[in-house]
Formats: sequence, structure tokens, C-alpha cells
Amino acid sequence: MHALEAIATWAAEVGDDHDDLAWSRARAGCIDTVACMVAGAHDPATETARGAVARWGSGAAMTVGDVERRPAPWAALVNGTAADALDFDDYDVPAASHPSAVLLPALLALGEERGASGRSILDAYIVGLEVQMRLGEALNMSHFVKGFHPTATIGTLAASVACAHLLGLDAGGTGNALSIATSLAAGSKGQLGTTTVHLHTGLAAHNGVLAASLAEAGATGSADALDGASGTLRLLADDDAPGFEVPLAKLGNPLAIVEYGLCVKPYPCCSYATSAIDGLLRLRGEHRLVADDVVEVTAHLPAHNMEFLRFHDPADELEARFSMEYCLSVALVAGGVVVSDFTPEAIARDSIRVLSSRIRMEALPLAGGPCSERVVVKHVDGRTLETTVDHPRGSAGLPISEADLLAKFDSCVEGVLGVPVAASLKQVLLDFDSLDDIGDLTALMASGFWARPPPDV
Repeated sequence: MHALEAIATWAAEVGDDHDDLAWSRARAGCIDTVACMVAGAHDPATETARGAVARWGSGAAMTVGDVERRPAPWAALVNGTAADALDFDDYDVPAASHPSAVLLPALLALGEERGASGRSILDAYIVGLEVQMRLGEALNMSHFVKGFHPTATIGTLAASVACAHLLGLDAGGTGNALSIATSLAAGSKGQLGTTTVHLHTGLAAHNGVLAASLAEAGATGSADALDGASGTLRLLADDDAPGFEVPLAKLGNPLAIVEYGLCVKPYPCCSYATSAIDGLLRLRGEHRLVADDVVEVTAHLPAHNMEFLRFHDPADELEARFSMEYCLSVALVAGGVVVSDFTPEAIARDSIRVLSSRIRMEALPLAGGPCSERVVVKHVDGRTLETTVDHPRGSAGLPISEADLLAKFDSCVEGVLGVPVAASLKQVLLDFDSLDDIGDLTALMASGFWARPPPDV
């Protein structure tokens, strides 16, 4: 049996009798992702996508920040872009991707069009996460190092299976959806610092809906599209990729969402800066640091993480989200990193620019597995202050509490949704798995947006 057939058979036949931990983590992932969609509704990347699809007609699916509904593939494109626009959405370890920002927008758009229940959306989301993380195990880190953006590539494949599961396609139809998706999966890390890196997420959601819908209509694809001579493994990874044998043997046992969990971001920037921000904030609190105390800050992290944090002197907020220098400067000055730190005005602050010149990164020695990161501060009085971060805040090793998750939700929707709608939306999300029709959720999102974020009072 080809890898594609094994995945398709499992996805078509698996029941929804997932354990309580899987359901609770799925619900939390959806709460976080909806919050990020709302917060990113007026980002330039989202407005670009929303403006582009507006000329292509109306449909049944909600698009964030717009009173008009669009056809499901276009709604998925807009909403997926919004979910990732602020770099505040979750990430996973094995695929090194942003899974929920692809999967949930795809499923919400398709589910609203088909009148799906909340439980069926969560079930399909769990199935999609399984495929995303197992494909990540098979391809990475070779695929990642080769220059691909796994959110765009692996995300497209996983979204196609999640959507096929939601549509109730059999193994043959699910396999066709996944095979079609291999012809749609693309995206490189070269787009960092542009709106296209966020469009990657929306495009993956769009392509997942499209692939499953084409398969439902009868389109076919090759069974060896993943592991054949011209398959995904050979084309998108090198010989050092682990391959499919071990990941596919684990399909659903345990579920990847149980084995790995999801990593919820505490800061709206590249996840590879999280440990260093955590460490610097710890030193700031313990030693009451202020900017004038600091001669130099050195963040020690894996070399492949540094590749993402490439903008040492960011020109705009897009680049600032991928700048270790900027993020650590903000953390030291402000005691945190929040959404409002990524505006043209915030980027231009002289105090941040001056401090950024004192911050640098250094690659940790190569290791066979996960390694602890370090932050070292040279104090003006001659002391060297140092801390080690074993797990970034929000990761599976140091998960955030439900209270912190809901506080993040509140911070994301404040000023974007009206207060009564925001409260209702939060309650509906907490009751996600009991929704008879996902339209009860999307209706709140469609009706509750301000035309634009209201001005500060």
C-alpha cells in the first residue's frame, strides 16, 4: 500500500471516538485560531486577499472583516491569511508549521457551506492535525532545511484530507483529494518579511478546500503521489528525510494532537524568538533591568531557527516580526511583546532602534535533538547575567492555562469586535463541540466587526 493510500484509508475509516484530551486540545486550538483571525482581519495581508476575491462573486461562507460572504475556497483564502497575518497563531513541532491557521479556516468555510456541526469540524480538525504532523515526521527537517515553508506545503496536504473527512469521502475519494493536493502544495521560506508568507496560509486553506471539492466531483490523482519516483518525498526532501514507514505506523495511535499537542504563541512574532523573549523577560524581572543597564544581549539558539530571524534592521512591521533584535529590544523596554508593537509608528521608535544594535544571535552547537536555548546579558556594571530556557512558553512542554488562553482571546478581539458580540463569540467557542450548525459561530464573526478598528480614545 502506498503512503497516500494508507493515509486516505485511515482518514476515511477513523471514528470520532477520540479521547477527552484530543477534544479539549482541539477546542483550545480553535479558540486561539478564531482569536487570531479576528485580530488579523484588518492587516494589510488580509485586506489584500479580501479585496482580490471580492470581484469573484458571493457565496455561503463568512470572510473576516467583510459583510459579504464568499464561495468556500475564497473565504478559506481570506480567513487563513487573517489567522496568520500577525504571526500570533499556533505552531507544531514535527511539521514546523502553523497547522490551525490552515485547517480551521478551510473547515469553517467548507463547513458553513455544507451546514456542518461543531463536533464534525473538530473531528475533521483532529484528523487534519494527524496528517500534518505525521507528514512532518516523514519529511522534516530535510524539507524545512531545503527551503520550503511547511505551512504552505504540508498544510495544503493536511487540509485536503481534513476537508475530505468533513465531506465524508471514502478512502478512494480521500486519496484523490490528497493526490490532487500534491499538485497544489508550494511555498518557500524566501517569502519571509512579505505579505506572501501570510498568504501561504490562506492559499493552503484554499487549496485544501479545492482539492477535496474536486475529488468529491470525481477528479482523480495518482496513488504514488507521495512516495513514488516523482512523489512529494523525493521532490520536496533529500535522502536524509525519515520517510513514511515510522510515521504511518503511528497513524492515530496515539493521535498526534495527544502525542505532541499544539504550541500556542504568547507573542505576535516568529515562534523562534519565543524562548529568547522568555529568557530576557525573566532576567529583566529578576534583576530589574532597564535598557541603560545593558551593554549587550546574546541569544543562543539553533542555527536553522536563526534563518527565520533574518531581519537585523527591519524596515517595516512585516520584517520586525522576524527580527530577533527588534523583538528583544521591545521586550526589554516594555516588559512584553504585544500586537501594537508591530505598527509603522512602533517600528520607528528611536529607543528601540538604539537598543537593537546591542543585540545579537549565536548558533548553538549541533545536537541530535531538542536543545535548551540561552540568553546572556552583559551588564554595564561588569556582571554577566545568564538564563537557560528549556521550553518556550505556550509549547507542549510549558503549555498556557485556559485562563491565559481566554485572556489572549480577549486581547485579540478587543477593539475589533463589539463587546457583546465578543462575549457571545467566546461562549460559543467554549461550547464548540455542541454546536448543531457551525453557522452559529460564523454568523457572530460576520456581524460583529467594526468597519475598521476604532480610533484610540
